[in-house]
Formats: sequence, structure tokens, C-alpha cells
Amino acid sequence: MGINHASQESNLSQLLIDYYVSKAKGGSDFITVEAASVAPFGKTIVNQLALWSDEHVAECKKLVDECHKYGAKVSARLHYADSETNPFPTAVQPVFSAPIPCRKYWENPNNLTTKEVYEMIQKFVDAARRCWDAGVDFVEVHATHDDLVGQFLSPRINKRVDEFGGNLENRLRFLLLIIQGIRQQIDQAYPIIVRTVDVSVIELKAITRRLEEAGVNAILVSAKLGYLAYLADKIKKSAKIPAMIKFLLVPLADTLNLMSQRIAFRLARRI
Repeated sequence: MGINHASQESNLSQLLIDYYVSKAKGGSDFITVEAASVAPFGKTIVNQLALWSDEHVAECKKLVDECHKYGAKVSARLHYADSETNPFPTAVQPVFSAPIPCRKYWENPNNLTTKEVYEMIQKFVDAARRCWDAGVDFVEVHATHDDLVGQFLSPRINKRVDEFGGNLENRLRFLLLIIQGIRQQIDQAYPIIVRTVDVSVIELKAITRRLEEAGVNAILVSAKLGYLAYLADKIKKSAKIPAMIKFLLVPLADTLNLMSQRIAFRLARRI
């Protein structure tokens, strides 16, 4: 997710650049740069990386160019935190997809109006355009763990009564409009990955089909700590695009089984 080593301006620090380039030097073919906030008030940690300004493009391009020298492809994760956004860097009240009290920093976060929802969609699209300008190979939309996009998808959290709440199609609208914006305003062929939300298997399969129809290139299965192969397998059977697994450490026999099923996976530790 993030290691809290961006600069105070949320730019890539040399420490972060060296960190990711070392992975490319070590033979990694595909590197996902940690969550980058699409707006100043959506950071989950104080020194979180950002892509909310064109000023962030130059350092991002520097990282991408260095990784490309060693043959690695680079993905950037677009992110906006939930109602539990860390308020200390900005002292600004967090926003939420629905008027539900926050458990942590604020008694009642600022509920997004319908107009503000559309403005937030554009922030994601603008951040994706900056990735394109920096030469990032893939863009990943973070839609899980109850962060903002995940909130819209979640029937547990999303209690809105406008076009972004209610049935699954409405709850998907926020994410689908982000994808549509990337396709229309940047490039029809720009590879998009979506990191999925913690929902029921039935809804997850339906979400996967809709995302594939919208032109998403791959799904990254993510959830709380635990084994996720069964979810990835169901997704793989629901769509033709690849399924990947996050936060999975398994014995060799299970690893070989995943490989036989053609499920891509990442061996990672949660930070």
C-alpha cells in the first residue's frame, strides 16, 4: 500500500526511486508503485505518494525510465482514502461516499454531494493522464479495503439515494465512469487493472463481467489477510481477462497448483 517515504510535497523521494529501481535490477518484470493519492485531502498516511498535480509527473517519469532500463514494466495505483483519511497533514475534514459516522478521526465525515462525486471521478481520470504522461505502463484503480472507490461498491457502506447508490449497477457507476473517463480522455488501449473490493462472491463475479465489458485488462483480487485463490479461480471462470492474487504466502505445492490454473500471484508482505 505505502511505506510513508514520499517527500513532504508527496513527490517521489530518491529513497523511493531507489527502492523500486532495486526491484527492477533484481529481475522483477512487473512493479506496482505504491498507492498514489489523486487529491491532497485523500492521503491515508502523512508522506503518501501523490498524482494530484502535474508537478508530480517529472519525478514519476524519472522512476519509470529507470525501471524500464532494466526491463521492468511499471504500474501506478490510483487511490483516495476513506472517511478515515489521516487529517493531520491538512487539518481538512475527510470525505465519505455516504453519511455514516467515522470510527476514528471525525464524528461525521463530509458526505460527498452528487456534484462532488463527479468531480472526484475527474480527479482519478486526471491522475491516470499524469501516469500516461510519465510513461507508466499500466494504471491500477484501487477499489477495495473500504477506501473511496470500494465504499461505492460496498452494499454495507454505500447508503446513497442518488444514481451512485442502491443496486449493484448504481454502486458500480463511480468505478465505471472512472474507467470510461480514462478510455475517452487518454487512450482506448491504455492498460487498466482494477483491485477488487471485499464483496460477496456472487457480486464479485458480476462486477468482474461488467469491468471486462468496460475494457478493464486485469483484476487484482484483494481482501483481508487470508487465502484468496478460490476467489481468483471464480473470477477466472467468469471472464477471459487475467486474475491475480495479492497478499498470499503458500507452500510450494499450492504455488504449483496456482500456476497450473494460470492464476498470477504476488508474494508480498503487508505494510
